[in-house]
Amino acid sequence: MAMQRIVRIHKRSYAFATLAVALALLSGCVPDQDYTPVVTQFQQSATMLAQSFQTLLVNANQIEYEHYIDTQAFSHGQLTPAEIDNQAVITPAELKLRSDAVLALAEYTTALATLAQGKEEAKIVQDASTASDSFSTLAADAQTAAANRHLIPSTADYAGPISGAAAAAGIILGLIERHRTHEEIRKSIEKNDPALAALFDLLGNESQAIYERQKSTQRAQGVMLFADYNREITQPAPDKDYLLQLSDRIKQYRHNQLLVAQSDPAAAIAAFKKAHDALVAVILAPKDTKPQSLAQLVASVKSFSAEVQPLSAGVKATATAK
Repeated sequence: MAMQRIVRIHKRSYAFATLAVALALLSGCVPDQDYTPVVTQFQQSATMLAQSFQTLLVNANQIEYEHYIDTQAFSHGQLTPAEIDNQAVITPAELKLRSDAVLALAEYTTALATLAQGKEEAKIVQDASTASDSFSTLAADAQTAAANRHLIPSTADYAGPISGAAAAAGIILGLIERHRTHEEIRKSIEKNDPALAALFDLLGNESQAIYERQKSTQRAQGVMLFADYNREITQPAPDKDYLLQLSDRIKQYRHNQLLVAQSDPAAAIAAFKKAHDALVAVILAPKDTKPQSLAQLVASVKSFSAEVQPLSAGVKATATAK
């Protein structure tokens, strides 16, 4: 029994030692202490992006509700809560699916960063496991959402890119969790990581489409406000109180236009993908080019943060505008 225990301990120690060597080869050198703040900044920016993305989609629904109410008022049509709710462009389940996709991509990228830094074995496995669980849940939710009624046409197409991304990430993360060699992990990243590009692209394209619709609907609100105002001033006895109400709404509309203009998510999502790609480049880069790759990663993460912060401020301001 004692001999068996010694053999088990020896095998476990050998596995840990093999993983440590693999991580050292992946990172190219002793872990760089300046690397950790970069990863932390990426995580913070990714969380902020997911929150902003969710708020942006909620705002899109709110603008649709308000536009419908204004349209009904303009045409003296009836209003019911059910009909107002039916104007939504995205359901709660669809909204959650999109913010969860951002977070899953962020957790996956963070797991790669933990690997590249050469962190302790337990932390590497923990981050890989967390990302793997998130993608598994996301893939299941995408299948359910595709089978249900959906408001956004692309929801039915979400299952494909999410399944592809989950499968690709799962292969890579599985190798990390099983403590495979650095060469196996590197080759797997090189082969499978490009499959995640489809999910990045889908998030970017769809968010841009929703944002453009939000701007279009808001412009339509303005058209009706000006029409109401100009129609009232042509009356034999214009209602001054009503004109003041309309003028206040027009001023608020103009203010909201400026806020929505600051809520375009395209640049932030593009920067998100660029930061991810820069991290993969660090892992795949030969030792002699790692310093340049790391410098590019630092620049990409800073650019990501610079894009997310104004987006977050813009969507929050839009959400609280009255």
